[in-house]
Amino acid sequence: MKSRSLWQSAFFALAAVCSNLSTLVEAADGPYAVTRGSYKFLARDEPLVATDRKVDLWGEVYRPTKLGKTPLPLIVFLHGNHGTCGRYDSSIEVRVDDSADYTDQGKCPPGYVVTPNHLGYTYLAEEMASWGYMVVSINANRGITAGSGLDGDDGLNLMRGRLVLRHLKLLSDWTTGVGQIVPPTTLRFNPKGTMDLSQVGMMGHSRGGEGIRAALQQYRDKGSSFSSLIKNLEIKSLFEIGPVDGQTSRVLDADGVNSMVLLPSCDGDVSTLQGMKVFDRVFFNKTDKIKAFHGSIYAWGANHNAYNTEWQESDSRDCYGADEIYPQNGRSRPQQLTAVQTLVPFFRGTVGANADPSLAAIFNPSNSLPSSLTDITNVDRGFLPQPIGPDVERLETFSRDTGTSDAGVRTTSKGVTVVHQSAAFEHQAGTRVATVGWDAQSKGIKMFQINFAPGKDFSPFKAISFRTSLRCFGQICLNPASENGEMSYLVRLVDANDQLSQGFLTSKEVRISRPVGPTNYRGAKQLHSTLYTINISLSQFGGVDLSNIKGLRFVFNGQEAGTVDIADLVLLKNDPDTSDNKTDAVASVAGKRMMTDPFKAQFASLAPASPSDDQNTIKILRNPKISASAAQAGADKSANQGGVDIVLTSKRSFPFTDAFPKLLIGEKTIEGGTIGPDGKTITIRIPEATFNALPAGADVSLLLLASSPPWSFGPLPK
Repeated sequence: MKSRSLWQSAFFALAAVCSNLSTLVEAADGPYAVTRGSYKFLARDEPLVATDRKVDLWGEVYRPTKLGKTPLPLIVFLHGNHGTCGRYDSSIEVRVDDSADYTDQGKCPPGYVVTPNHLGYTYLAEEMASWGYMVVSINANRGITAGSGLDGDDGLNLMRGRLVLRHLKLLSDWTTGVGQIVPPTTLRFNPKGTMDLSQVGMMGHSRGGEGIRAALQQYRDKGSSFSSLIKNLEIKSLFEIGPVDGQTSRVLDADGVNSMVLLPSCDGDVSTLQGMKVFDRVFFNKTDKIKAFHGSIYAWGANHNAYNTEWQESDSRDCYGADEIYPQNGRSRPQQLTAVQTLVPFFRGTVGANADPSLAAIFNPSNSLPSSLTDITNVDRGFLPQPIGPDVERLETFSRDTGTSDAGVRTTSKGVTVVHQSAAFEHQAGTRVATVGWDAQSKGIKMFQINFAPGKDFSPFKAISFRTSLRCFGQICLNPASENGEMSYLVRLVDANDQLSQGFLTSKEVRISRPVGPTNYRGAKQLHSTLYTINISLSQFGGVDLSNIKGLRFVFNGQEAGTVDIADLVLLKNDPDTSDNKTDAVASVAGKRMMTDPFKAQFASLAPASPSDDQNTIKILRNPKISASAAQAGADKSANQGGVDIVLTSKRSFPFTDAFPKLLIGEKTIEGGTIGPDGKTITIRIPEATFNALPAGADVSLLLLASSPPWSFGPLPK
């Protein structure tokens, strides 16, 4: 009965949130009525986008109904990877998008409709348009979504970026009154003079996230055709939702623009939270001279799919340690509102000649979050007000072996163990942490101190900033999250005269809480120890000489046990507390939404279906290497480049995901593969040498969503 009552509590808590949804949305609506239009130019040869397939120039346009003489700032949306054809499933009462026939053929099978992937952000687009923005949501179905990858662009995200730029070229032509494509009547307005291409923001969801970064970087490329075709284009800001990273041969950063990454804590598709790496790399960048801010938003209880209202099957079964804010089938207004309450102030604060920077203050953890967000769920924030440079000085990254600072000075610890190591799996390789741990046996003072020799002059700076998170210790990952978090510790400065400053308690700034995350099909937990930011004004450290600081001390007294990660310490020349609404941040971050039962016992482990039940088959096809003469004759290398194809078929549809499929052969994991248009076949091409090294008879299985059982294909035939 206990489990049932806890679930009832969670249900009624979610119902209470839903009862206030209309108020939350209405309170955020802008002053302008909104009108929608569209353009659709199908099956086009667009060599600037792709030379091996046709694509559509298809977009939905949202704008203020009444247009004045002043051009509007432009926001572009790009969806991720999904089926391009869907059918209504009466058993679960939603559309199931289990076909990709439209991708290559431009039409769907009988009984299917074209999936309007780009319309899944209408709730965001109408909100932005109501504040005086032109918003274009791009449909990338034809040729790209669920399409076959290319060498160096396995996820087709470079191609997605070029598609975005081609749309920007079209919009630029229309607003300047040039170009060969005539605006259609379906647009419902004359676009000439209506868009300000010097004020552009972009949102990308999932593969669309890496896609908009690809657009940014390919526009900047030396000799880029688009830089000469789109005059006066200035991309100001990027907002990514559950993005992928690393699916191309290029590292695609969000440098030189304001950037924000919204991470769903229980993402069952991009379950490794790859978007965290985009924020991590800001700390590595040494050349970015644009004073843009960067950050991350970690939304408890959110999944991947519910941010797109057209993706109506959940990618995640449950969320361990947090209340889900999404259903298993259908749409979620609570989860949509976590995007509304973050994306809208981000763009309103950074894009447009009349942008109001104060609206972006909510991303700074020194300031309170709005109750309209914290009434829905808990949120953790990462933040860097400017890139590393003259105004943001790197202080410590724990790059050296345990016991030694970056500067080669010995650190000090008492009553704790300290290990310098890589950050948790979600983070960019090279992100380092000091993991500080202790247990009930530790007596006396418990502290870790970074030392500076000679002393460090802090007086030119206004604040210190660092990132922190908890790993599981004791019982914290077996119990519900507490109202005030599971950890609070002191930060102090030590000057050259051995004077200790006043202590700053971290709970004054943020709520440091337990890891949460999805569970896989076996019931195993994938909890995220993602780092989030604490900013402390140096005015809080009274009693020391800031011009000669010899140590930065972390004190963990009063905590019986703990395992804490500390990372990326920087000094800021500008005080991050710029809000006039400086209150106790914890009041808005902590107590609004309590997590209930982390066990969720009714979610039993799911056994993989047997190959016979699913009629699974596996076939091995060896591809001859292309000959030199054929290459000179212009043979299609992408279609016949040698290697071995592992072709898997099943009567159970493979879901089209944004993260790459994972082929498990014995102890070997191979990422990648292309799902066929009917959703029942997947082809994974690997080098011949890789195949030859695989053991004959090894078990073969395919994993697409972490929370769903893999497809089993039996022994590897060799």
